[in-house]
Amino acid sequence: MTLEELKLQRLVQGILVRNYVDTQKLDVQVIGSSVYIEGEFAVFEYHPAFKKMDRVERDLGLRRTLLHIEQAIRGLAEVSHLEMKLNNWERRGMQWVPRHQL
Repeated sequence: MTLEELKLQRLVQGILVRNYVDTQKLDVQVIGSSVYIEGEFAVFEYHPAFKKMDRVERDLGLRRTLLHIEQAIRGLAEVSHLEMKLNNWERRGMQWVPRHQL
């Protein structure tokens, strides 16, 4: 990993941490100017969306957080490509939709 890739990886991890994301459950890789994020998207319980008791409201808050994170990463000048493969969320069109376990 080059120094530029390491700096970009730290920037991406900083965005995740500032949004209360549990980075232990995600694998963040940087290759050149491409960012790849895989794993389970989970936020810590002190995230504002977690205070909502209703599952629908919580999912809406997490969806907003996920969109904000995606926009922040894409907004970095160093990023030319972002790919997010999450086990518990999937991209449908322009929206993130939760994959609930039955």
